[in-house]
Amino acid sequence: MSRVTGGRRIVRIGFFGRLREALGDEREVPDERGETVARLRVRLAALHPGAARDLLSPGVRACVADAIVGEDFPVAGQERVEFLPPLSGG
Repeated sequence: MSRVTGGRRIVRIGFFGRLREALGDEREVPDERGETVARLRVRLAALHPGAARDLLSPGVRACVADAIVGEDFPVAGQERVEFLPPLSGG
């Protein structure tokens, strides 16, 4: 479940790769009823326009509880959502 602070539920957002460089390791946002990964991306992009391109990139995947989730995954009630850049290997 999301954390409660000052009467509001809070979702922690973790970032990796270029998003971590732009936004830091973690941000917290109020938990909004009915929010999905897609809507969370748009909200974060509006709050952080310098990182909007990466936040809205289809190559950046969302992860909840160690599982990659789709854009329609409900964020409300989740404790942490992480955004992962595409991985490359050799």
